[in-house]
Amino acid sequence: MSVFAMATGDVILAWIGLALGLVVALVALALLHAVLRPVLEIGRYSEDILAAGLGIAKNLDAVDALAHTRELATAVPSLAVAYLQSLEREA
Repeated sequence: MSVFAMATGDVILAWIGLALGLVVALVALALLHAVLRPVLEIGRYSEDILAAGLGIAKNLDAVDALAHTRELATAVPSLAVAYLQSLEREA
């Protein structure tokens, strides 16, 4: 009798165990795929959200200059009046 000799019942149980192990591995793989698909989709959505947020931030960079522009625009009427008055004095 060799070292590798096994009883028929043991061999049958080993094959059943291997078949069940394959089924469990396939079920685990299917469940992993079912979980990873939404995770990857969420990752793509988060990249889109980040790109949109960066675009908004880029468009809002000029808000500081807007306050300066408002100050300059409010100064224009008084400067225009002063200029017109100086033209009347020269004439």
